Amino acid sequence: MAAAGSAVVVGALGGHLARRIRRAQLSRRMLRLGDDVPLDVLLEREVGVPVREGNAIDLVDNGAVFDALDEEIRRARESIHISEFMWMGEGDPSERIGRAILARRRGVACRILIDWFGSLKFDRALERRLRADGVELRRHTPLPDPFRVNHRRIFVFDGRRAYVGGFGIWRSWLGDGASPSAWRDTAARVRGPIVGDLQRAFDHSWQNEGGDPLPAQAYPRLRGGGRIRAAVVASSPAWARTTKAARMYYALIASARRRLWVANSYFVPDRSLQNLLVTQAREGVDVRILAPGPHHDVALVRAGQRRTYARLLDGGVRLFEYGASMMHAKTLVVDDAVVIGSTNMDSQSLSFLWEASVVAQAPELAEHLAQRFLADLGRSAEIRPQAWRGRPLRMKVAEGAAGLAEAWL
Repeated sequence: MAAAGSAVVVGALGGHLARRIRRAQLSRRMLRLGDDVPLDVLLEREVGVPVREGNAIDLVDNGAVFDALDEEIRRARESIHISEFMWMGEGDPSERIGRAILARRRGVACRILIDWFGSLKFDRALERRLRADGVELRRHTPLPDPFRVNHRRIFVFDGRRAYVGGFGIWRSWLGDGASPSAWRDTAARVRGPIVGDLQRAFDHSWQNEGGDPLPAQAYPRLRGGGRIRAAVVASSPAWARTTKAARMYYALIASARRRLWVANSYFVPDRSLQNLLVTQAREGVDVRILAPGPHHDVALVRAGQRRTYARLLDGGVRLFEYGASMMHAKTLVVDDAVVIGSTNMDSQSLSFLWEASVVAQAPELAEHLAQRFLADLGRSAEIRPQAWRGRPLRMKVAEGAAGLAEAWL
């Protein structure tokens, strides 16, 4: 028994070391390429995802996402596909979304995939009602590795319209993100060819849990919905290799020339990602990080987040903590490109989790997201280098303790 436990520990440390080495190599490679290679080429060649023309993408903030989902569910004519990490609790918004599904048009197929951990408290009474109504509901299972949860938030309607973001179906996402009980988040409403890529990401997860492949009608021929060039980065776990999620962030950060504005709810970048951010700041890029503040929902993660501050501040990165509520968005503004999705800047998202984000090259959308970022800074406190150096000893102790769990934060 002891030998088996030792083997697990050695394997975990070995995997952590391998990931650190590969990400350091990835960081150096992306910095070399970022100067000369266009972003769309980086996405296709280095991340391994197609960039598609003709998409429309709109921002949906905070609790407004439930109004949008309710309407989409009720107007669906063929299929409703939901992959949601966190769906739990009785009452709204769970009951509201459940009622909409039960009231869907006759003959509309509904497939729901929830995660075993994030949706541990899924309403069992609602589950029975959904199953009795013909809804197929599956759970992402904890075996063989309980750490590899499905963190994706993908909603696809008729194969033609989709939503992606960091939101969960739980009361914390109700409201406007401006009070302690109302989390701050941003989602994207998508039309156009990349909806097919989001549908394929759902299909992949669905089949992984024993579901049948989606029927051909789930993939209609999609006309251009707008003028935006975009890609879907659907990442799956890799123990010692670099995932698509990691390659996405390294490519985007390395490509920045003017601004790099990060809003991320679980911001615990490893050493190579810190180096990349610092390198860009020292090259004159306006690098700003918005992370959760006093309303963080995981104290250990906040300590891990703060453990990175000293190096980042010394390197010229500006750091802000959101003060109004838990800041749960996972967005990036890189010059005239954006990222919106479920992917955090931590070892969990970049190594162990199933994730989905949209990358879009769209100046107008980037400006809209930048304005939201600046509005959020108005509800945030900036961390100043001199004040940070004088922080209390108890904070330094907490940061040291978080360092022991760095590989899993």
